[in-house]
Amino acid sequence: MDLAQLPPYDAVNFRALAQKDEVFKKAWQKSSGHLDFQDADTVKVLTNAILKADFGLNLEVPGDRLCPPIPNRWNYVAWVQRLVDSTSPHYFNRYDPDRQVVGLDIGTGASAIYTMLCLKTRPNWTMCATEIDKKSFDSAVRNLTLNNLVTRTKMLQTIDSNKLIPLQHLGVEKLDFTICNPPFFTDENDMRSSLKGEGKSYKPNAVCTGAEIEMVCPGGDLGFVARIVNESLLLKDMVTWYTSMLGKLTSAKSVVGLLKQHGVNNWAVGVIEAGGQTKRWIVAWSFGDLRPRNSLARIDSIAHEYLPFPTEYRVHLDASDDIADVESTINGQLSSLDLRWTWDPETSVGVGEASQNVWKRAYRREHERRRKEMAAAGIQDAEMESGAEERKVALAFRITVDEGVKEVLIEWLRGNDQVLFESFCGMMHRNFKKS
Repeated sequence: MDLAQLPPYDAVNFRALAQKDEVFKKAWQKSSGHLDFQDADTVKVLTNAILKADFGLNLEVPGDRLCPPIPNRWNYVAWVQRLVDSTSPHYFNRYDPDRQVVGLDIGTGASAIYTMLCLKTRPNWTMCATEIDKKSFDSAVRNLTLNNLVTRTKMLQTIDSNKLIPLQHLGVEKLDFTICNPPFFTDENDMRSSLKGEGKSYKPNAVCTGAEIEMVCPGGDLGFVARIVNESLLLKDMVTWYTSMLGKLTSAKSVVGLLKQHGVNNWAVGVIEAGGQTKRWIVAWSFGDLRPRNSLARIDSIAHEYLPFPTEYRVHLDASDDIADVESTINGQLSSLDLRWTWDPETSVGVGEASQNVWKRAYRREHERRRKEMAAAGIQDAEMESGAEERKVALAFRITVDEGVKEVLIEWLRGNDQVLFESFCGMMHRNFKKS
């Protein structure tokens, strides 16, 4: 199994897992195939079995500290990995095994589970991890050591007065992402009532072994993530992607509202589901201009006001349209504009970068005038293009022609001007608009 490409969990196949792990097999047979998720020992056996079978990891967690449910932990990590992949500065939009990535696990917990999953599945990634609780900190170090991952991790025990993203104390200048599972509850009473299922139409799926220090903070998950947002307003692009899990949809909406209030226009919202009724939400934001895939940044189960501007535009072709003609039209038009454009006929994919609205009629006329003047002066096209290399990228895009579904997919890869992206999509669409 290629761990770097392990998909998110939809559900856990307990029968298949029992064939891989003897300890879990005994628990599975003893329960006659009906596991008691309210039993702490059963949850621990299941967690250890999944980690060993799917990731080759071992875990030791004190009995009074949180034993993490692996499916939703991995689904969060997998979401972050896809986010990082889809916003590569080289526009890869896929896993690049040579890419060096540095992340921060805020409040890594006794299991260090996010740090270990990141490191185990991405060999060229390194992690920083912070933890405020001494017992959890020591346990996290043991788990990293047990799995030979401690040398790729910078561990830092923090105190209440420390920043949540203490770059200086960690000795790093820049991070590619943060990952965080914040305390969900505002106080002990809030935690107890929630874990009992009070006010809910269903009881929690599984027992929670977490200590109060892991589960409670002023303001709950929203208060904790608001602190990260406030720190991000100062750090800005010293972290490429700030991310956190949230326990309630209302909390996720409030975080998005806070981001919009501060003028952040590049964010993403995700949802974590791994079977059962429990959902978790992810909000990520960036002060950079690399745009994530639409399928990552926008979900159907939340109102549009909480979602970022779409990063894709689809032009549906007629069944009679010849794909070779479509590709020729796209390549010909973009090759004639004052922008960088690379087309791969083997994959029917092209990537371009523009410094401004170079398809505007007035710009095209001026560009053609300059070209003629320079040609008259003996200046070659290559010399003109060398000057264009220094221009700032206002819009980067990818165009894919899909013969199977008969459509042209335009993706926004980079930029801060959504009007410019809309204008570009409109210009491309006019090529195929039927009279």
